Amino acid sequence: MDFASLRDSIACMESMTYMNAGWAGPSPSQVVERMRDAGERESAGGPAGPEGRAFAAAVEEEARTEAAGLYNVDPADVLITHGTSEGVAIALFGLDWQPGDVLLTTDLEHPGIDSPVAVLEERGVEIRRASIPPDASADACIEAFRSGLDSRVKVAALSHIMFTTGLRVPAEEIVAAAHEVDALVLLDGAQTGGHIAMDFAAMGVDFYATSGQKWLMGPTGSGAFYVRPDRRELLKPLLRLSGTGFRSGLAQYSLASQGVAERAGYAEAVRINRELGPERVEEHTHRLASALRAELSGIGGVSITGPADGPTACAITVISVEGWEAPAFVEALWETHRIVARHVAHPPGVRICTAAFNNESDVERAVAAIAELAGR
Repeated sequence: MDFASLRDSIACMESMTYMNAGWAGPSPSQVVERMRDAGERESAGGPAGPEGRAFAAAVEEEARTEAAGLYNVDPADVLITHGTSEGVAIALFGLDWQPGDVLLTTDLEHPGIDSPVAVLEERGVEIRRASIPPDASADACIEAFRSGLDSRVKVAALSHIMFTTGLRVPAEEIVAAAHEVDALVLLDGAQTGGHIAMDFAAMGVDFYATSGQKWLMGPTGSGAFYVRPDRRELLKPLLRLSGTGFRSGLAQYSLASQGVAERAGYAEAVRINRELGPERVEEHTHRLASALRAELSGIGGVSITGPADGPTACAITVISVEGWEAPAFVEALWETHRIVARHVAHPPGVRICTAAFNNESDVERAVAAIAELAGR
């Protein structure tokens, strides 16, 4: 499959300019068909009968194997989840927090990190927040992160790519810095899977949670959670005693059952990304984003609030437009040009994503629409 074929397989691209994969990516027809087929096969085989259960187990194994291949880890170290937030919860609430332990995070986080962190804070865990500029360089990210590290930090929990600015933190350097003081690292990868090429083994990360419904264009309610094999013993299952029930391995950490259609759709979405090539996807999406930012920088009243280029930039572009509130601007993009974007806060802005299914014509339409609205 190539990028043009992927685009042609997504129904909504005929009627709109969809640039919001950072919230949810529109599923290709192959994913939709795979989910439909899985549901029909499960029903025909009897979901709780021998054939239905065998089919569900095979699909789950396929999903874990595909995810493991995408992230260069062993399938035994991957749990298929309902999304990034589930993986974050498994890690943060599964650890044995003791008086005096510190959790280090940042001031740019999504509620997927902020909400469980707030619960831990209420339970007595000390929270530190590294202040990172929205358009920080790699060195500035590392410096801000190191300023919060010491021997009391038990876990550093932060996003690999910040959803409000598109800031991509230098993950390997962050992990190395944390490990110098024996701190664990949990990375929220809601904005990374299907967006950038990753190797969890080379990264050295302890826990990594990803989503399937965003840049991977899989079904809502899908994702994967990676646990470094030598860290698994540090986690306790949240809803059951270890070794009890019907589940074993990482499956005992799952918070709820998942339908076979969602697992099948996720497996297909990952397969498509691997067929396209994660490195090629990253190059394609970043090239479009660079072209978009270059054009937007020349429009009066438009400011880019995240990284414009360099290693901390990615395929997320966030802008502010003079004289406009971000929610109103997003609504105007849709009402006047049928462009799908979203507004974000902290800092406030309009977020535009260039995903694998987007092309140069989408960038041109977005630039023209933003220029027209900014000039009103």
